[in-house]
Amino acid sequence: MLLEELLASWALKAITDTELFEQLFSPDALLRTFVDKFATSSGKGVDRLNGFQFALRAADELTIASRKCLDGTYRFAPYLEVLKTKGRAKPPRVIGIPTIRDRIVLSHLNRFLAAVYPERVPRNVAATYVRRISEDLALKSIDDTWVCTTDIETFYDSIERPRLLSLLGKRIQCDPALSLVEHALLAPTVPKNTRRKRHGDLRAKTGVPQGLAISNILASIYMQPIDDDMTKYDVSYFRYVDDVLMYGGQEQVHTAFKSLGGRLKRRGLGLHPLSSGKSQIELLSEPFGYLGYVFKGKNITVRDSTVERFIQSIAAKFSDFKHNKARRLDKFKYLNEERLVEIFLMELNERITGAIKEKKRYGWIAYFSQITDLSLLHQLDHSIRGLFSRLDEFGNVAPEGLRSLSRAYWEMKFNPNGGYVRDYDKIVTQAQKLNFLVGRGRVGKAELLTNEQIDARFDNYVQHNLAAMLADEGAVYG
Repeated sequence: MLLEELLASWALKAITDTELFEQLFSPDALLRTFVDKFATSSGKGVDRLNGFQFALRAADELTIASRKCLDGTYRFAPYLEVLKTKGRAKPPRVIGIPTIRDRIVLSHLNRFLAAVYPERVPRNVAATYVRRISEDLALKSIDDTWVCTTDIETFYDSIERPRLLSLLGKRIQCDPALSLVEHALLAPTVPKNTRRKRHGDLRAKTGVPQGLAISNILASIYMQPIDDDMTKYDVSYFRYVDDVLMYGGQEQVHTAFKSLGGRLKRRGLGLHPLSSGKSQIELLSEPFGYLGYVFKGKNITVRDSTVERFIQSIAAKFSDFKHNKARRLDKFKYLNEERLVEIFLMELNERITGAIKEKKRYGWIAYFSQITDLSLLHQLDHSIRGLFSRLDEFGNVAPEGLRSLSRAYWEMKFNPNGGYVRDYDKIVTQAQKLNFLVGRGRVGKAELLTNEQIDARFDNYVQHNLAAMLADEGAVYG
């Protein structure tokens, strides 16, 4: 049965959750997902296997994985630790990278949970929340509306696993599914080259590991009772992961803040107190920040530290081009300095405008598409143009073909398919992919590649570019 047909049958209650689980975790279903999503993945877990290397054993490994998932004996390998910086003087966020085999299993487990809990699937990107908030606040009185901004302390790490599993057990009747979730939570996250005998010492006793396909939906399920209860208060309530915004009358907002703190505390979570400076309740006439945006009355802009990090990421591209040009010319014999200059500008333009892949918008300007402070975009464009003073290859001035954030803002919002913003969904045939790779200097004109090699090289290059854009977006949480 095709995945779409399977999920439709579940939605119509034509099958049980056990039947859904059995179909999702059949050997054929797991193998199809590997071929469709992970065969060209360059990411490696603790086993140091990427998608190409795992392909040699995929059929056998996934047949065994299927059997173990269905009988409740599947065990996850430790997740490989990756530290994501959150800025100076802040502890980094610990992200777990599963092995290819475990990523396939977790992908199917996420589909299972999404089918059983459709209302808890995180569907909205942050910009969608901000649009709704800005439209609503435009109708509020700045002298009578009070705004509370706060966030949940160590959110993922503090989730109580027994309570989470108990919540899941109220709706899920399939024991192997519950077992699989439990063992996904139990697997430790370990630094690279950690000896096996130390794995047990690194196993966290509480929390949901970050970076897994199931992390967000499990956290959302855990928060469902709290989110439902907060609708009872006479305030507007928004929660995006661990960031909370509430606004309304002064007394109502204070009551809601106190109630939210109590409800979280009973579930092992907590809010930063008002005295800490990380939570605040102020009149709407005062500036406040939410999800990297800053609201100043009717003006919506971006936090200074977030702007600074974006410019630093762009400046890093200039430094990389300047200091690694000779190495690239030595590595790619079919390139010359003129071609490297062309490629640098194309990649820089894409970083500025963002890109579209599978109808999703990526990049800094896509994330901050709800700002009204358009002067900020012109300031950033000026800063980026100024960075060209470092590059003799461009005559130390910005080239005519340089794209701008100010125009990308309008194009991304109102004309995303007009060609100004890179749309990877339009590159579909092998010939189109090959031409793109040649243009970006990733394939020599005389190099012969199979269709599989073209797909793999194209997918890896696109994933690398999108990852950089996601890093720009992720900086808003620093």
